[in-house]
Amino acid sequence: LDTEMLKRTSCLLLGSGTLGCNVARTLIGWGVRRISFVDNGKVSYSNPVRQPLFTYEDSVGGKTPKAKAAAENLMKVCPSAEAEGHVLTIPMPGHSVSKSQAPKVKAEFEKLRELIIKHDIIFLLTDSRESRWLPSLIASAHNKLLINAALGFDTFVVMRHGTRREEEKKREGRRLGCYFCNDVVAPTDSLSDRTLDQQCTVTRPGLAPIASALSAEMAISLLHN
Repeated sequence: LDTEMLKRTSCLLLGSGTLGCNVARTLIGWGVRRISFVDNGKVSYSNPVRQPLFTYEDSVGGKTPKAKAAAENLMKVCPSAEAEGHVLTIPMPGHSVSKSQAPKVKAEFEKLRELIIKHDIIFLLTDSRESRWLPSLIASAHNKLLINAALGFDTFVVMRHGTRREEEKKREGRRLGCYFCNDVVAPTDSLSDRTLDQQCTVTRPGLAPIASALSAEMAISLLHN
């Protein structure tokens, strides 16, 4: 166990909800100290019972940014942690962008790209398929290790996206696929008009801790091998 390496490793958590909070707590338990959160949501009344980095006080008024609160509360749990929160909306395919919104979306893309480049491991923990598309592409372009976790009503998936060593880049057909390589449906708007059973909050409470723990354990194992 290389504790010094774990302290130096920087992790970017895209999503600060049920998965993001649980992944962060597990990483802290392993000795990881540099964690950044990304989310565009606010802490709501239903969050604290499922998301262990939030309290009821965080949800009062519905104005507390999840990413900021997660970072602040993580450092209360572990004062030696270096945690940051970034309020950011991930640009998504299938969601229209007006001309007036274009500069904002471009700025968010650049910020997302900057964050992915500066971190060692990317955890993809968002609540929709299409929000995973752009981070997957950016991480692949910059050869970043990416751990993807997603929840269904009574199912979950945890997988790693492939990175390539220098000697492997010259050999075609020797890389792992990604979340979308194994999906026959192109990313599109899955958020509008979705039924209750398709919403991320409707899932077995025990699945998020299981999927989050597997995500963190996979990352730690890959760092040591």
